[in-house]
Amino acid sequence: MTLFQVRLPARGATPEFCGEPRSAAPVALLDRAQRRVEYMRVSLTDRCNFRCTYCMPDRPLDYGPRAALLSLEEVVEACTMFSRWGVRRVRLTGGEPTLRQGLVELVMRLAGVALPGGGTLEVVMTTNGERLSELAAPLHAAGLRGLTVSLDSLDADRFQKITRRGSLDRVLAGIEAAAAVGFAPVKLNTVAIGGFNDDEVARLATFAWERGHVPRFIEIMPMASGELFVPGQLMSAAQVRGKLAAELGIELVPDDGEGVRGSGPARYHRVVGGPYDGARVGTIAAMTENFCSSCNRLRLSATGQLHGCLARDDTGDLRAALRSGSPGRAEAVVRTVLGTKRDEHGFNIDGSGGPAKAMVTIGG
Repeated sequence: MTLFQVRLPARGATPEFCGEPRSAAPVALLDRAQRRVEYMRVSLTDRCNFRCTYCMPDRPLDYGPRAALLSLEEVVEACTMFSRWGVRRVRLTGGEPTLRQGLVELVMRLAGVALPGGGTLEVVMTTNGERLSELAAPLHAAGLRGLTVSLDSLDADRFQKITRRGSLDRVLAGIEAAAAVGFAPVKLNTVAIGGFNDDEVARLATFAWERGHVPRFIEIMPMASGELFVPGQLMSAAQVRGKLAAELGIELVPDDGEGVRGSGPARYHRVVGGPYDGARVGTIAAMTENFCSSCNRLRLSATGQLHGCLARDDTGDLRAALRSGSPGRAEAVVRTVLGTKRDEHGFNIDGSGGPAKAMVTIGG
């Protein structure tokens, strides 16, 4: 496939690919707002063994035929294509990615993809942790280099209530197994929900810090057309940081997240003083601390739809392009998605402005 750069003749114009093929330095993949895309989030399945209340509607979902999913070969083909265009990190998501058969082999193949400027593709994964006890070791051996695990409560009954079917003991065992085989630090993601787990913020943070992990708190977002969003449940990143400071008697200062920061939108703060001095906490605040101006991501759904934004329903059909066997057709899909990637999301504090897609279908 021909490598390309993006020429932006004017603000808001559709990007034009140009340039000769290169074999050395990576090319730039820029959208119309001149944001450099270096990070791909790839959903391996739209199915999940949990039914988290903020992620999946409490009703049957139309998954469609399994043949609609990208094959593992197509996932490798797509990631290799994007790696030639400047993408350096791929995050595997779901649904729940550990449900996808052939996951370990896929990680091994992706981790071996050579980058034009040297080195290989960095492969990381977000999981609910349910199957990590048995998969952590083979995934690490295959080349997976980062793990993020969802952990919304340390209370077993509350955990079961929010996941509708998850086992807290299995998730905690999976986190322990991941640390034991060398994943360090493990990032622990908590969706902060007012009136539900807001009283656990300090406990979740100290649980992570005492084990060398990094806690991260995420603002709830109005996905699925706001169907799962309750305005009074929104707990802002500022509220999370304030609660940590007040309940633990600590000071939090902005931090660059060196050694912790990946390629995503989390903003980090560092603890100053006390028994947790130097520990980091991350917040992902799409609702109250907009980070669209620094967005460096594209998302590929399990069915091969290329999304420019989590918060929008605009897509390009990369699956059809890949299956057509025409490199030019795949390039055209990427061109279109880059050209229509929005400057900012449409989320509103009242829960309006979100996309029709549910979080489970795109993996966050």
